[in-house]
Amino acid sequence: LRLLSLVVAMVCYTLLMNITISSKNQIVIPKNVRTKMNISGGDILIVEKITKDHVILKKAPLAQDLIGIVSKVDSNPVKRTRTIRETWR
Repeated sequence: LRLLSLVVAMVCYTLLMNITISSKNQIVIPKNVRTKMNISGGDILIVEKITKDHVILKKAPLAQDLIGIVSKVDSNPVKRTRTIRETWR
């Protein structure tokens, strides 16, 4: 399962974008960030972490991405560990 996550504050700083908070305390995620994250109206974002001056948003997985994920996990912990280690190489 691949989740695309971005640190909005870092992207904005790196790309020199300014995001203004509206009078209703809302923000608009810039189009190039929405494109990069492959998000559009109605998509759900998860607030993963909040600090004093950073917010990390992650795109929530779609239900269709989660179907069958449990059956794909190898029940043998040794094999599962080896498989995970192989992806690191």
